[in-house]
Amino acid sequence: MLPESTEFDHLLHCVPDVDSATAAYTASGLPAHANPPYLGFRNGAWRLDARYVEILTVVDRAEFAGSPFGQAMTAWMPYVDALLAAGGGALNFAVHVTDVHATAERLRRAGHEVDLHVFAREGSPVSFTEAVLRDAPAWAPFFITYTPDRQVVLDRYSAGRVARGPHDLAGFVVETPEPAASAAWLGEILGLPVDRERTVVPLPGGEVHFAPGPADAITTLLLAEGTPPSTSVAGLELRPRAELR
Repeated sequence: MLPESTEFDHLLHCVPDVDSATAAYTASGLPAHANPPYLGFRNGAWRLDARYVEILTVVDRAEFAGSPFGQAMTAWMPYVDALLAAGGGALNFAVHVTDVHATAERLRRAGHEVDLHVFAREGSPVSFTEAVLRDAPAWAPFFITYTPDRQVVLDRYSAGRVARGPHDLAGFVVETPEPAASAAWLGEILGLPVDRERTVVPLPGGEVHFAPGPADAITTLLLAEGTPPSTSVAGLELRPRAELR
């Protein structure tokens, strides 16, 4: 394992309507909240701890396109639009690292194309930097480092929004035509060993399971603890982790 302390941070779930999606999460036993619109997009979340599932949509195309978020997501927008047209679905996921600049440099040395984006909301004491791979599948992770540290951010500014409910996020499923090759690629990107027999990358905070299929996308959240639901919310399946055994 690399010294970057890679951990699951959050997953992006694109939905046509944030209010109805957060209500469906909550009804499924995953308490979610919705935030006001900001810079042309709107989001909400099921927040477990420092980890969360971000539930988001675009509400004003022109405003969003001119925002720092819209500019950073330009290459992702064809996938976002396809997901929204289909009724929703997972886009990709973020991996927390100790120093995103060091991670970007490592990936560049390995031959990858990497963009860095810094986000700082006016008046907010919190900022974050993302490293995005430009030569990667749509479901691939991007990397994130917060200032101050994400645990400090959680304790000082987000603790009141943590409402995990009775269930935990164990991981998620990526359906891809070549599960073994995709798992090996992700393991190399993250610096993690791959369970080749099960085609699983053991990312702390959220294992990544690969399954055969044509979607080439994240299809399922895997839940643990309590009695997790078997349902679907805006194009994303919710399933008990135990069903994979």
